[in-house]
Amino acid sequence: MASIRRLKKDIDCLVFAVIDDSLNCLAVGKKEDAISEIVQNIIDARNVLRQRVNAGKQVAKAERKAYYKTIGKDLIATVDGAFTQLSELVKKEA
Repeated sequence: MASIRRLKKDIDCLVFAVIDDSLNCLAVGKKEDAISEIVQNIIDARNVLRQRVNAGKQVAKAERKAYYKTIGKDLIATVDGAFTQLSELVKKEA
């Protein structure tokens, strides 16, 4: 784990990448309802992940590394799921 600050920046960067791709899909005329649902879900996930990072100070010092590592894995899984949903939406409507 590099730092808590870096983890927060990674969360924001990856979430904003999903939102950016979602806006690109909207620009080419994909369904607005499906894309807005993906964006809402990823924003909710971002807020939850950031709250979990901030709550890490309450975790015992010996368990913090594993705690933050779990948050990182959850971040990757969430973002990957959102990108998968976007790609399926693009393939389905192409």
